Amino acid sequence: MPRVKVNWEGNMKFVGEDETGQTVSMDASEVYGGAGQGVRPMEMMLMALGGCTGIELAHIIKKMRIQFDSLNIEVKGERSGDHPKIFKAIEVVYKFTGPDLPPTKVYRALKLTDETYCSVSNMLNKAAYMQYSFELNGSRYSYPDPEMER
Repeated sequence: MPRVKVNWEGNMKFVGEDETGQTVSMDASEVYGGAGQGVRPMEMMLMALGGCTGIELAHIIKKMRIQFDSLNIEVKGERSGDHPKIFKAIEVVYKFTGPDLPPTKVYRALKLTDETYCSVSNMLNKAAYMQYSFELNGSRYSYPDPEMER
């Protein structure tokens, strides 16, 4: 079972540490007395989503023997106006560059990532509307797309 520690560093700053010693700093917004000395926890959730889906997507695409030069992921979250202000909608865009990127295979890899392998996305989609798309050398594709489901 994964285990982390979160230690208070003073004011509103906390540092999380995993079992291997990797650390991440978190801080509250200025409204709550934070000083910008770390990632806000809700933004960290978006980073976790980008990281989890990115790892799974890259792994599947490499197993398909598709080469890519870069993969950048943009994640935006819209929060509800009332407390606890959870994410009600999240948009993820995967931007690939590379010489030969077949859209149908990248689509299939994204489908496997979303529906089966990424634990973070499967947990967040219980609370938020999830919207995905991907770009291959600047050309944008939607997910889901009935045309690519064939």
